Amino acid sequence: MATSLPNSIKSMADRGIPVAQLSIISLAKLHAKDPAELALLKKAATNTGFFYLDLREDAEGKCVLAHLPSVYAVAKKYFTQPEEAKVKDIRLDLKASQDLGWKKGRGAESFEISRDEVALRGAAISHLPQLFQDEWKKITEFSAGCDKACLTMLNSLSGDFAVHHRADQPSDTGLKLVSQPSLAKLSDVGDNLHTDSGTLTLLFYEDWGIHAFLPDANRWAFTPPLEGCALINIANSLQRLSGGEFHSPKHRVTQLFDGVKNRYYLSYFLRPETSLIETWSAAK
Repeated sequence: MATSLPNSIKSMADRGIPVAQLSIISLAKLHAKDPAELALLKKAATNTGFFYLDLREDAEGKCVLAHLPSVYAVAKKYFTQPEEAKVKDIRLDLKASQDLGWKKGRGAESFEISRDEVALRGAAISHLPQLFQDEWKKITEFSAGCDKACLTMLNSLSGDFAVHHRADQPSDTGLKLVSQPSLAKLSDVGDNLHTDSGTLTLLFYEDWGIHAFLPDANRWAFTPPLEGCALINIANSLQRLSGGEFHSPKHRVTQLFDGVKNRYYLSYFLRPETSLIETWSAAK
């Protein structure tokens, strides 16, 4: 399915803003094992590493979308608290590879919840804020739906990858809520060019700001938010597992114009089992 251009997107294109023309993959058709959709998914994973996942016609996808406003509301309410309230949520019991709890970085802050800890401890997770506990059922159902969507995409690409992503084995898979406001001056935005280190990243966002390199077109372009869809990108571990067949794309978080605005991102990171990461690290 080709990406359509709603009026707001066409307006940006008319203003000279490069807009990414990404494939839209239907989660419902992946569940139905539609041959054309499976082929489109593989092509997108190979050529650009970016695509949209349309959740609207799928029962599990509809559940994720139903909880989306509530999870956004939790993120907005949490990050607008004074910093002294969030400092209490810093986790000191983490491995170097983990970002759990509240963290503050350059121009952004985040709160990440581990899939493993949700399964083992539920709402008794260390340093879980009351705001999260109040909406815990919605948050965990949203997170579980994102996880299922990621595993559906992974298995649709190849059943061989599932052995490294078993839910009953330790991994750093998790849901991360991010606050990254835009700045008064575009020129003050630092470059955060990167690729993702996990397997698949599933992202919801409301504002333009994801700037992606499209190797098939050899250009940079912005990936606009699309209603009912999540933005997906292949990450480094899947590129490695596929022997380089699937592409982990370079991207950054930036802004189009000058102007301060609160921006929130809901990211689900599917990551391989810890044992695989340890095997790779030991082989270096």
